[in-house]
Amino acid sequence: MTHDTERELASADPLAGRADDALALLLHGMISDARAVSTDAPASRRHWWRRRRILFPLGLAGAAILTGAVWLLPLGLSVNGTPVDLDVVIPITYTTDTGITVSCRYGIYFGEPENRTTVDERLAAFVKSHDWSGIGQRIYDQAVAHPFVPGPDSDLQVDTPEVRDSFSFSQAQDLIWQEIPAALREPGSSAGATSDCAGRLH
Repeated sequence: MTHDTERELASADPLAGRADDALALLLHGMISDARAVSTDAPASRRHWWRRRRILFPLGLAGAAILTGAVWLLPLGLSVNGTPVDLDVVIPITYTTDTGITVSCRYGIYFGEPENRTTVDERLAAFVKSHDWSGIGQRIYDQAVAHPFVPGPDSDLQVDTPEVRDSFSFSQAQDLIWQEIPAALREPGSSAGATSDCAGRLH
């Protein structure tokens, strides 16, 4: 990613200067995903999928979190402006080093809704039938073992331990994509993802 792109992502933070930690964690998880999408790495190191930037309904999420509601909002995703039914919603459950059990979700949709290919259908069938047991704890362990550390040009508007934890957790979610067998992968395949995981680590 170029320094200019990274700086623009950070400066676009609508929560800059606000003390709303719950919404800040959700927002910075989105920013982390956007960073992954815009990374200009050599072709041999790029992910085989093209993840889309996700627009999360922050207003609704904030209402659910700040009022202490126990109900879950449906995970939603739009591709090219078209709402889609997710191919899978993966339960993410883990226990932190302080003994707190955290549960959240990660949803995936493959391809374009108006032009789903046989590759998309095979990928969708795999993630629907795959045993995702333990993936949440593995993501947590990866996030703890490989924490996000801002670089000199990160220019974060909000830099707290909680925000760094959120970035670390978002990066570690790549373990989900690594579960997909190489035989099913096709360079240039597209996939969208959405999540309500805030990335609490402690």
